[in-house]
Amino acid sequence: MPVPVHNTSMALLNQSDAGASHAEGSSRQPRQPTSLQGLLRFSMEATRAEDAPRDATFEPMDEERRKFLENALKSMTVDVVEILRKQIDILKKVEQLGSVDDSSEYMQAIETILDYVDNIDIANDFHKIGGFMILHPCFKCLNAQVRAGGCEILAVLCQNNPYCQQVVLDNKIIPCLINMIENDENSNVVVKALYGLSSIVRDNSECFNELVEHNGLIVLLNALKKNNEKFIIKACFLLASVCRSTTEVKNKLITLGYVSALIDLFSMERSPSHEHVLALLVCLVEDNQNAIAECRNSSFNLKDLLHRYIVNVRNKDECQEEEEYCKRLLHVLNSES
Repeated sequence: MPVPVHNTSMALLNQSDAGASHAEGSSRQPRQPTSLQGLLRFSMEATRAEDAPRDATFEPMDEERRKFLENALKSMTVDVVEILRKQIDILKKVEQLGSVDDSSEYMQAIETILDYVDNIDIANDFHKIGGFMILHPCFKCLNAQVRAGGCEILAVLCQNNPYCQQVVLDNKIIPCLINMIENDENSNVVVKALYGLSSIVRDNSECFNELVEHNGLIVLLNALKKNNEKFIIKACFLLASVCRSTTEVKNKLITLGYVSALIDLFSMERSPSHEHVLALLVCLVEDNQNAIAECRNSSFNLKDLLHRYIVNVRNKDECQEEEEYCKRLLHVLNSES
């Protein structure tokens, strides 16, 4: 059984050397069963149609067959914690890697970790065996693939996982992600950092407040203005998720100039990111007179833009959501104040 770590703020410096519980009920099936119980359950489900009739006569298993089955089961089970420890040991040395050095060993370690930590129990155990210690070395690595991989590990660890989100908060990891979004020259690193930030702050008000405290909303606005499709999609998805939870967030975004930035993006030639831009605009204007008033500013000519957009995407299956968002915006803009 894993030993709980009660003070997560010290967890990166003094990790418990505890074992870990093997996860059951993962959202996606591991490549191999991770316990004898899991293997037996898998085997029983897979061979249910071949089960003998209820009135069949069973005979005791002979010793030779019992030993064969026992050895087969042992060879197929996986010690997940031991596998993760090995990958952690590899990644502890990642800061030695140069920008053009062969990163295959480190990337394989990252991929192996990602194979397991999408299960919440294993993600928590990953922290308890010292796994979070490899994040900062990955973030600071000269190799862009490793930096991106570190961000992806963090994103998967924190997805719908309050325990790992709290570890991130206690250890001030959010400012590191904001810094990468603002300053990293590699676009894939920025995308993965946005992914990580989204996994941490959505549905977690404390983490979102940390983002605001470190000028994260301004950094996200600047990311939108870079006109990179992937940046726009990730940032809009993150912000729309947060906006649905509180009016206060909407007012912050409006004050910072998000409405005009989004309308500028919407006025450009259609691209896949338009759906996400429109979704965020809809979130901002719903039950918010400040946003509605700004959208009605004649200099934006937003109503005409929306009408023309609807004509262009009409009867296109892939654009149904965009058409619906346009209609909702027009309804709000045409309604009496």
